[in-house]
Amino acid sequence: MNPDVAVTLDEAVQEVLSTLTGLDISYRPELDRYRAVTRHLNKALRLTALDSEWSYYSSVESVGIAQLGDTEVQMRSTIRPRIINDDAVRLVDDNGVPRVWAYFLPRDSLHKYNGRKQGLWCAHTRSSLQFSRALGHAEAGLTIQVPVMREPRMFRLPAKPEDENVEVPTVPQEVREQILDFDYPDLVLARAAFLYAQSDPVAQPRVPTLEDQYKTMMYALTERDERNTDSAYMNDFFVPIAGALSGPVTVGHSHPHSDERSWT
Repeated sequence: MNPDVAVTLDEAVQEVLSTLTGLDISYRPELDRYRAVTRHLNKALRLTALDSEWSYYSSVESVGIAQLGDTEVQMRSTIRPRIINDDAVRLVDDNGVPRVWAYFLPRDSLHKYNGRKQGLWCAHTRSSLQFSRALGHAEAGLTIQVPVMREPRMFRLPAKPEDENVEVPTVPQEVREQILDFDYPDLVLARAAFLYAQSDPVAQPRVPTLEDQYKTMMYALTERDERNTDSAYMNDFFVPIAGALSGPVTVGHSHPHSDERSWT
C-alpha cells in the first residue's frame, strides 16, 4: 500500500464523521459512535472485497512441496482458491520462478485429462487440490502455489462490557493506528459514510447523494484498472472431446491453457 495515501482507523473515523456532519470533529474510541463508525468501516471493507471479482484482495499461498507420485494435495480449510479467468496453480522453483502451470478444470472433467502425460491440470474440492496425473520428476521438489482470495483485515475493538457500571476498556494505540486495508481508501470511506447514513435518521436524506458519490468513485476506479491494463487471456473451461487427448496441442506458448483445442 502506498504510504502517502494510507489511512489509520482514527483518521478513517474522523473522515466519515466529517463527510456526514461537515465538521472537523473526532470522538473518543470508547464512545458508541466511534464503535458504530468502525462497524460500518468493516462492512464497507467486506462489501468492497466482492467488487471486481475479488481482484482487490487476490493473493498467492504456498500449500507445500510437490512430491513424486502425488495426485492430491491437502490445503488449510481457510484457503479459498481464486478460480477466475486465467487463474492457475503454479509450481515454482527456489527462486520463485514458475516452472509448471496447472490450470483449473471442473472437477467432473479432470478424469478426461488422465491420458495426457504432458501438461498438468487440477481441480479443487473443499480443502484438497487434485491433479490430472501423478506428479513426475519434472515437478518433484517445486513449491505449489495457489491463487487465493483473502478477506480484508478488519478493525477489532475491545469487547464492550455488558455491565454498564464497568468502565469501557481503552482501545490500544496499535488498533487506532491500524491501516485501512485498501489501496484507495477514499472508496471505502465513501461507502462507509453511505452505509452509516442509512442507519442515522438525521443523515438519511443524504443517502442518495452519498450513494451517487460512492458509486461514481467505484466506477472511476474500475475504469482506471481496466482501461490501463492489458486484457488477460480468457481461460474458459473447455474439455476437448474432439481434440487430441493423448498429448497437448502446441500453440506457441511457454505454458498450457485449459482450453487446448485440436487445430488440425
